[in-house]
Amino acid sequence: MATLPPLAAVEDLVARLGSEITDGSSDQARAAAALEDVSAFIREEAHKLWLDPDDPTVAAPPAVIRTIALRVAERSYRNPEGFSSESAADYSYQRNGATGEGGLYFTERELKQIRRAAGRTGMWTQQVTRGDLYAQGTRWMEDSFGLELFPVDVIDECY
Repeated sequence: MATLPPLAAVEDLVARLGSEITDGSSDQARAAAALEDVSAFIREEAHKLWLDPDDPTVAAPPAVIRTIALRVAERSYRNPEGFSSESAADYSYQRNGATGEGGLYFTERELKQIRRAAGRTGMWTQQVTRGDLYAQGTRWMEDSFGLELFPVDVIDECY
């Protein structure tokens, strides 16, 4: 299976970073890897690929998805270890448990926006039957007063 294209371009990430990255450098490879990782996580969360129908080698995400991909990739690029705080004197650092995969993390708002853009709003259809119903036959029942028997159609579920 071919690798899916990232949801945003390395050039767009470089523009957000505000610094030059030379072609073929390790920084460019890091930026590309960050975008690939972010894109994979977004697609997993959204259950959508967002590919151009005319050219499946080109990503075609909504603007909000592209923006989220760039924001998360920028955070990951600038802070690959995922530090949430750091100090210089008597060196110490603190890592936020929510950062997860290195410096790759999504805020709750970003996750909600991804789900909304994918059409996953939290509503679904719940099936209320387990299978096809079929008539098993007619049974004759009697009431508690000893009167005549009366017919009852018995319906069972087919599993």
